[in-house]
Amino acid sequence: MKLKALSLLVTAALLSACGGGSDNDSEKPPITPPVVKLTKDEAMAKLLAAQADNYILPAYQTLMDEADKLDAASIMFCAYQASSESELTELKNAWLALSKAWQFAKAVKMGPESEEFRHYRLQFWPDNNNAVQRGVASLLAAQVIDENAVASLQDGAQGLPALELLIFNQSQDASLLSASNKHERCLAVMAIAANVKTVATEILALWQHEKIGFVLDFKNGSGEYNTKQAVLEDFITNWFELIEVIKDNKLNNVKGTLIPGSPEKAESYVSLSSLENIKTNFAGLKQAYLAGNGYGFDEYLVDIHENTQVNDTILNYFDEIDVLLNDIEKPLSQAVTIQDSRNKLSPLITKIDELRTYLSTDFIQLTGLNPNFNSNDGD
Repeated sequence: MKLKALSLLVTAALLSACGGGSDNDSEKPPITPPVVKLTKDEAMAKLLAAQADNYILPAYQTLMDEADKLDAASIMFCAYQASSESELTELKNAWLALSKAWQFAKAVKMGPESEEFRHYRLQFWPDNNNAVQRGVASLLAAQVIDENAVASLQDGAQGLPALELLIFNQSQDASLLSASNKHERCLAVMAIAANVKTVATEILALWQHEKIGFVLDFKNGSGEYNTKQAVLEDFITNWFELIEVIKDNKLNNVKGTLIPGSPEKAESYVSLSSLENIKTNFAGLKQAYLAGNGYGFDEYLVDIHENTQVNDTILNYFDEIDVLLNDIEKPLSQAVTIQDSRNKLSPLITKIDELRTYLSTDFIQLTGLNPNFNSNDGD
């Protein structure tokens, strides 16, 4: 009997050790790991790193790549003794690709780009005093037409507008195909393209230099900045400036109050790409807001401010503006001369103004960021 009792006790102990003795033990919920919340400083660091790695540096890399392609295209075009219309089209397409890369990067305008007038050397605009036309004329009259001559002249002789004037001009006496001084014009195109490539290369190199690159100060809130918040405030200041320039300089000044408006004031009037510039500007602004596919303001607003409504509203504005832009089927310089197209421009301008107002109120109040922006500072 004792052996039997002992056997029963051992069996019960084993069952208890294996958990077979209680239904409650098997019903215990799994342990959920604690949610790790980012501090505000950690979130800002993550946001700035994503901005640099997913939007800014790729945008400047594309700018440099397209500048290199235009430089090569200008040399190729000018190598022909009698270039054809198709070869000129290839040169025009290279300019358009570079212009698009520049317009996409315009939401940055920090550090090396704003130093040494690089921004204006890439694009002198608005041009209220015909500086581009006078600069090109001075370059064509120079004894030696090369990159050094371009760099020695005022900003109007440099950059995309000067190239546009030379490449897209269709008048008989100014075309690269038919002008009596087409050789000098070709030299000017090659010289300006080489200078643009130099400037674009400098910007990227100074941003991403391993030891002294501006990207280090951008990510860490160091150098000329005291905090990461100061970097973010500088960054979004450029958004406000760009939106204001789009609304006032790129649209309102061109549309005017009455038909036919002022089509000659359009940003890229000669190439008829002014509207495409605006589309690309907003594509760049959206990428800057989202930090590409990285940790953008959409996630920052949730993590730090537990708010999705402001983000949803901002993204909705971007979508609405995109629809309104795509509804305008003619180049801007033509659209302002036609009443039906002008009717489509009005709601676009209104929607852009609404986005700017929303950013300056709800977005700023929620984030506590204070952009250093005065209305209509210019580009």
